[in-house]
Amino acid sequence: MADAVPMIDLDERPRAEPESASLRFGAAPRPVRLLGALVAVLVTLAAAAPPARTMRPILAAGGTAAAAFTLGPDALYTASFGANPESESGIRRYALPGGEQLWATSLPQNVQNLTLDGGVLLARSGTAPRMSFLDAAEGKVLWQLDEPNAAVITLSRGRVLLRIDTEDGRTELRLASARTGAPIWSRVLAGVGEILNDDLPSDRPAATLDRTEAPFFGGPDRIVALGVDGHVTTLRFADGSVLGAGELGVRLPNASAGAFQANFIGVTVSGDQLYVSRRDRGRASLTAYWLPELTLRWRTRGGPTGFVHGCGPVLCISDSRWVSGLDPGDGSVRWSDPAWSNAFERGDGTLLAYDQQEKPESAILDARTGALRRKLGRTLTIGGLELREDSKVAGRTWVADAADGTAHTVGSMQTAAPYGCLVQRPYLACPTSAGPTTVWQIP
Repeated sequence: MADAVPMIDLDERPRAEPESASLRFGAAPRPVRLLGALVAVLVTLAAAAPPARTMRPILAAGGTAAAAFTLGPDALYTASFGANPESESGIRRYALPGGEQLWATSLPQNVQNLTLDGGVLLARSGTAPRMSFLDAAEGKVLWQLDEPNAAVITLSRGRVLLRIDTEDGRTELRLASARTGAPIWSRVLAGVGEILNDDLPSDRPAATLDRTEAPFFGGPDRIVALGVDGHVTTLRFADGSVLGAGELGVRLPNASAGAFQANFIGVTVSGDQLYVSRRDRGRASLTAYWLPELTLRWRTRGGPTGFVHGCGPVLCISDSRWVSGLDPGDGSVRWSDPAWSNAFERGDGTLLAYDQQEKPESAILDARTGALRRKLGRTLTIGGLELREDSKVAGRTWVADAADGTAHTVGSMQTAAPYGCLVQRPYLACPTSAGPTTVWQIP
């Protein structure tokens, strides 16, 4: 019957074909078959493996470079110049990770700085004291300030600390509500030269590289005001009350920051201590005081001079020509290295150091000994990411994630200004060579 199913006798042993016949019809010898099976398994495993951990672009905001931008936990905020850059700006919010524009607001002012805190977005001019406070969720202008000689010291936990210098040489410190501008307290001090808190944002480029973008790290509890006459006043941040005061016995030079001449005075705060580094007619000294009463703790003579800041288990002191690690207990020198211009704490017992070149290269040092742990090349570290300049391709920057202690490359980008990047995990936002501010999602 033509459609009958052929019967197979399962009890009959199949006949073995001669080996020559097997080879003649293309059957592979046993070693080749084993190799083929192994290759097939590897191909299958590779196909089933998850994709490589790489960053991916999720937003290119606007067609031109932003005048300013900042990152929130779920949004990018940008400022762009209007038709008249001196008097018009556009502020926009983009959703992350989706990338859609949520709102746009026009401001009658130049905007070159954006700060986000507690649902309030602060937009500041780069050339004038005018500033606007916006509702970050809706883009509505909450209030504006256009007061001569006014500057924002910080925006923190729904409050803004303002400094207003008057023509008679006095300084008003004013804490106000960030949403309404209503004063919380105000205090006038004579001739404030600097605000010295180490929990305030720093202008030092590398100091904030491993920090988040929050204006205060954990929130402030005090304000340390240094007068030009050497008078130090410590105020409670919450209510402006005086916690303590004292005299340093020195008058500050007109420009104390960055001036490393023969006669030098550098005053800094780290933790609960204030440090005064002096070089007077070739004689060097470093004095540590307890705050807030300005009680003497220790004094050294003949050591390095410069600006002091906390570096974990040591104090770092630098005059831009070398870095030294000091014992916090007595100021004695644990190590010094002229290879580095400055170093900053990373939070894991190591320091991020920069060398003396015009375009500096960086490295990771052991904080206790100053020993070199790892060279980074022309690399910036921001929020646990390492941004390394490509040595061959101009404008290319490689991104490595070092959050787990071991740096692994997650991608690259085209940017000539990696120092302008911001990190708010899982997002990285950078100005790009093409123009638009771009946001990547970090795996």
